Amino acid sequence: MGHLDSHCHFDAPEFDADRADVAARALEAGVGELVLPGVGVEWFERAPVSAHGLRLHRAAGLHPFYDHPPDALERLARAVASGEFVAIGETGLDKRRRHADSEALCAAQLDLALAYGLPVILHVVHAHEDLIALLKARPGLTGVVHAFAGPWELARRYLDLGFKLGIGGIATWPTARKLQGAVARCPADGYVLETDAPDLSPEWRRGERNEPREIEAIARVVARLRGEEPASVLACSDANGRAVFRLKD
Repeated sequence: MGHLDSHCHFDAPEFDADRADVAARALEAGVGELVLPGVGVEWFERAPVSAHGLRLHRAAGLHPFYDHPPDALERLARAVASGEFVAIGETGLDKRRRHADSEALCAAQLDLALAYGLPVILHVVHAHEDLIALLKARPGLTGVVHAFAGPWELARRYLDLGFKLGIGGIATWPTARKLQGAVARCPADGYVLETDAPDLSPEWRRGERNEPREIEAIARVVARLRGEEPASVLACSDANGRAVFRLKD
């Protein structure tokens, strides 16, 4: 089956020219499954891209950083009702660009996730207190805090709410000391590995397009931080990701 990249924009335009080659490199590196988040109606309403030998799982969401049409929530609800998606997301809060209705948009997607029993993929920038308040008001939600980059104290708050930490390329950056401390202390059932390809490249690919093949290399860094073997980190991540997204063998 291969390892799971729990957050990868394999359907992004950056891969249009060589998607088959990207897939081949991922398979060669032992990566066999990808979760593809949606960031807007144009993503979750279009036909899926060719898998090129990978097992693809799609999510549907309205990203907090982007503008969306007035009927976006209704279209999202119709898409989710189809049963074709494993999660809602990316959703969340991003205070770099505050929309007037950003909190309401996020809350509506969290409610939709509860209604359909789906996990959520959370994008959060400079808005942890606000997002945690929304999550606390909705007990029973599960999912992944995508691209987690905070210290252990913040990590523990999300873990206590039943969420996994999405750990990717940021953990390999020399400047990410607080995150690396959180990775070292995170319980074995509390994290999933991700690339966010084509974005958030690990240290050895900074300035270059990221690819799902980097999962195993990221696992080696995480293993070193945790004092474990890479195979153990990969096994935990795969099991955690398949559990939270309810992926079947």
